[in-house]
Amino acid sequence: MRIILRSITLNDGDLIVKWRNNENVLSHCLSKEPVSLESNKEFFNKNIITGRYKQFIVERVDEDFGVFAYPIATIYLKDMDYANRKCELCIFTSNDIEWKDTSQSVAIKMLLDKAFTEYGMHKVYSYVFKKFPEEVELLKSAGFTIETTLIEEALNENNVYEDIIRLSVFNKN
Repeated sequence: MRIILRSITLNDGDLIVKWRNNENVLSHCLSKEPVSLESNKEFFNKNIITGRYKQFIVERVDEDFGVFAYPIATIYLKDMDYANRKCELCIFTSNDIEWKDTSQSVAIKMLLDKAFTEYGMHKVYSYVFKKFPEEVELLKSAGFTIETTLIEEALNENNVYEDIIRLSVFNKN
């Protein structure tokens, strides 16, 4: 399986709205606010254009029937802190059959490479609901280690506070 990361464009709004409003994706997000095309456009202008976020569409390259790529997920770095050289890594879970452990792991490693080599980050961190141990393991397989558990840190979809695990990885170069 070969995947690529391409920079997101405003034209990806339909996909972002579809993915972000999916119940499964929302259950993994700290913010439960639904996204509309209009709010996505505002987000894009406020965060992507300004460089606060570096968001990418993960595309699966299909070489079996000619070479073409199609979108399977999105992954991004947010809150780019160039003074302290750190940022947060976020992924959208997806129900696309191509978005599985292998493609997720490859995409995370590709994004970490960008964070460290292109954007000069020293530290990348991520937050995961404690109830999703498979996500913790996915991040650990990409080099992250657990920093701490934040007790009753965020409300879930049922308005109950849940624990969040913070993981991080450092640039070794």
